[in-house]
Amino acid sequence: MEFGIEHAASSAVWLRHTLEEILSQVRVLLDVDGCAFQTVDWERGQISPAAAWFETPEVRTALQPVLERPYDVDRGGVTEAAIERGEPLLIADVERWSGAHALRARLREQLDDEAADTAWAWYRTSSFISCPVQTTLGRTLGVLALSAAPPRAPLGEEQLRVTEVFAGLAALALERTELLEREARRAETEELLHNAAQQMTASLDLDAVYAAICKQAVLLSNAPTALLLRLDSVTQTLRCVASTRASQRLVSRRYALGEGMIGAVAAGGEPYVSRAEDRHRLLPWENDEGVGSFAHVPLGLGSRRFGVLTVCHPVEGALDEDRLALLESLARPAAAAIANALEFQHERRIAAALTRGYIPDAPPELEGYSLGVVYEPVGHEVSGGDVFGVWRLPSGALAVLVGDVSGKGLEVAAVSAMVRFFIEARTWDSDCPAEVLAQTNAILRRRLPGGVALVTAFLAVIDDGMLRYANAGHVPPLVVTGADDAAPPIELPTTGLPLGVVDEVCFDAHELAFGSEHLLFAATDGLIEARRAAELFGQERVAAIVAANAVALSTQELVERAYRDAQAFADELTDDVAIIALRRT
Repeated sequence: MEFGIEHAASSAVWLRHTLEEILSQVRVLLDVDGCAFQTVDWERGQISPAAAWFETPEVRTALQPVLERPYDVDRGGVTEAAIERGEPLLIADVERWSGAHALRARLREQLDDEAADTAWAWYRTSSFISCPVQTTLGRTLGVLALSAAPPRAPLGEEQLRVTEVFAGLAALALERTELLEREARRAETEELLHNAAQQMTASLDLDAVYAAICKQAVLLSNAPTALLLRLDSVTQTLRCVASTRASQRLVSRRYALGEGMIGAVAAGGEPYVSRAEDRHRLLPWENDEGVGSFAHVPLGLGSRRFGVLTVCHPVEGALDEDRLALLESLARPAAAAIANALEFQHERRIAAALTRGYIPDAPPELEGYSLGVVYEPVGHEVSGGDVFGVWRLPSGALAVLVGDVSGKGLEVAAVSAMVRFFIEARTWDSDCPAEVLAQTNAILRRRLPGGVALVTAFLAVIDDGMLRYANAGHVPPLVVTGADDAAPPIELPTTGLPLGVVDEVCFDAHELAFGSEHLLFAATDGLIEARRAAELFGQERVAAIVAANAVALSTQELVERAYRDAQAFADELTDDVAIIALRRT
């Protein structure tokens, strides 16, 4: 989940992950051997790849000279051609393209003769799409580029239309990242404050945020003691919720609004640093604590008042106006961190309420079937964007759903619950997966919030020894066909676009036998996209785990084995993971 203003580093990670998710969908829907997002830095006149995928090192070598280079209209390539004309460019035959001469010249400049000839031979036999990535106001941010070489079919108008859809999604991601980076630059005016803000927002646990604020206040002020006092809106009193090196008397003391200088700061909202002329205003017992100087800073956002941050020093005059100004600067991100933590607590409660009943504590008992389930939202939160479920239809048939809502946050949890409800509700009127997904798409197109771009979904209905399914852009589930360990699992490929992308979409309906020796294994992309450096866990590893263990392990043991292997492989799991395994008994 994302809360508040992200820093440039985290926004860059978010952008790369989002663009790679889009490229993953491109690869699912289109038969290509290379795809990349290229951004243009207009101030520097430089083209750079923001995310890219190549099927082979040869394809990467062929495309590298045009992926990262100066933007040059006079010696333009496919990127400049698409941007200058302001619309997508489809090149079925490079040699007939007007920019072919410049492209070949660039290859000869950047590669040795043999490599340049090899690359050009690849270009001559390939087809290309270069689609501008433009904001809603018409500003061009870069291009989405695709390539396809034999034996793949040449790219055509149908692939061009799909590419335009994904270019639009990329534009939203790039625009959002630009906004985040502008906000981050504003927060980086002082490195010390930036580091302090990072520490305070490192956790969304409220007690951890309180403790971090006190620690950073001590570091900034060079005072040995800090206390954070929260305002109780009911009793209108201040109580200590975190402290650093404070006595028990300071920690246990409560203050009424207006009582002493700390109560005055809480009531009036103006920061204060101790002055010699105000010694008479101190509470009598404060002198006994050995406080020589102190500073009080109110914590709040707009009309919301959270309390007061106070620091104490044994030396009179050690805290001055400069230290107070630093603490005021600290108070702004501190208040934001508190607000985020409070909002997170609130969102966790709402998310739990939204998804209650859809997220089982244990796999449900299904007569005639053995079911295994793993569900792990990223960061082990209450809920995420993954959608899954297994339920009986009025006819007695069994419905199986696995899907993924793109994005993060509370609205994603709400959408995932909405998708799950829509699909299950429609299955009570129709047991045709293709028809159910088409109807769900029509409903979602009018209801998806702005932060949610698309929904992938796999829906199957099992009845009378047959499995009928439709796949809306989801990671292909696997079916193990029997006890023969040598037989590879069957992939159940996509049969249509993800939900919510276009107004009207038709899904092909497929079916296959599903008997007592068969097993269905379905997961969200958080499993296959578990990452170690630049390497993905991948569908091949998942298929190998399923093939090797489908017979020997129970369904629950199988899904847990797949999840453990992905955990062991990855540096860190950065996306929700849902896995279902189902076997006839």
